[in-house]
Amino acid sequence: MKLAQLTSPDLIMLDAVFDDRITAIETLTDKIDQAGKLTDRQIFLDAVLKREEEGPTALGEYLAVPHGKSEAVTEPVFACAFVKDELQWQGLDGDEPVNMIFLLAIPLAEAGSTHMQVLTTLTSSLVDDDFRDQLLAARTQAEVMALFGADEKEAETDAEDASNTADAEPIAAAAMQEQPQDEPHNSKAYPLVLLVGCAIVFLLFAMM
Repeated sequence: MKLAQLTSPDLIMLDAVFDDRITAIETLTDKIDQAGKLTDRQIFLDAVLKREEEGPTALGEYLAVPHGKSEAVTEPVFACAFVKDELQWQGLDGDEPVNMIFLLAIPLAEAGSTHMQVLTTLTSSLVDDDFRDQLLAARTQAEVMALFGADEKEAETDAEDASNTADAEPIAAAAMQEQPQDEPHNSKAYPLVLLVGCAIVFLLFAMM
């Protein structure tokens, strides 16, 4: 599974600025809703925020992966934000800084198989230091899509289409809702083995 199959240029935010993690979740939820992947934005948001209450979703290595499993999701998808200034996020050992946020939306009917596959694909890619550095260095959505596995022409076409249809009006601030979970990170030199361990715990919680 390529990450590019689960997102699109209009779901990618570069140099994002958020006041806090709830604002980040709400904004990325709006992105997924505007892309036509939700039948009810509020139901999905409630699922994500509920999951946030159940446990931390920061995985370490400056990465947060909030997520929601809901009947309001029409197909598996994720929106992501690369944060300009580090944002504090709930981790296993308390709040920790993050600069990459991936919000996963999974249909309830696919909460087992697809959810685990998406999480596995995402975490296995992001444990690579070079890959994370390339994502943070990307200056366009097309570059990010290419890193996610889209071919160059496809990435450029999708990014161009997104720029023509997005940003019609300001994103509305949303309510609070359900899901994510992850683990801690305290420095960029955090051992990869710890990130992998956090990802495993995160995946186990996701099955609940």
